[in-house]
Amino acid sequence: MNRLTMAVGLVLFLSTIVLAGKNLADYPLKIQIVESHWHRHSNGNVDGWGRGNIKDGDSIHAFDFTYESVGSFQRTIGDAHYPGKWKKEQLKLEMLVGEIGSPGKFRTYDLKTNVREDVYIPSPEGAVAVSQAEYKAKQH
Repeated sequence: MNRLTMAVGLVLFLSTIVLAGKNLADYPLKIQIVESHWHRHSNGNVDGWGRGNIKDGDSIHAFDFTYESVGSFQRTIGDAHYPGKWKKEQLKLEMLVGEIGSPGKFRTYDLKTNVREDVYIPSPEGAVAVSQAEYKAKQH
């Protein structure tokens, strides 16, 4: 099974259940991670940063993020996404990440964000910002 199939399957699974007291209806945002970097310290903590997109209904916006946690997460592939919600509008997101091999278990990540007007698309050089108009033209 390839990574895309696994990621899509995980997203579909997560979207149909309530996870450990978390109702997915409370996480309306779709978070795409286009570029992700992290550094694990000797104490096991992780500092991470990257770029992604936030989909809220028909709206999509790029964002830059940082986080501190006990673990890292992977970038999303294709239409896969992580569920999320705002903790502080445009400043802090809570993102749910399922644990592979452990159905119904997940980690939450608090991402400090800087929301942008454009949209990130993946490229071999990393995340590339395009205007809303360019992004919409590529979708059709």
